[in-house]
Amino acid sequence: MNWHVTRSQHTLDMILALPVEGQLALLDLIEALENDPYPVTEPYGIDDKITRQAVFGNGAGLAVLMVNAITQRITVLSLTWAG
Repeated sequence: MNWHVTRSQHTLDMILALPVEGQLALLDLIEALENDPYPVTEPYGIDDKITRQAVFGNGAGLAVLMVNAITQRITVLSLTWAG
């Protein structure tokens, strides 16, 4: 599959707000998401196969995502870094 994480200005702003350690960890997650988002995510709330969450940075970060299987686009809804 050819998945793509959408890099809107909002997404870029969220990424830049992370510390460098978080940004580097997120790059690894993005690579895994673009291969196939389902093995590296889990449902966020009700399992609708659309709203997903993934941890990154050895559990210090949490990404909430919208996964569109039709367009194969992944939209980052929020990023949280607790590290």
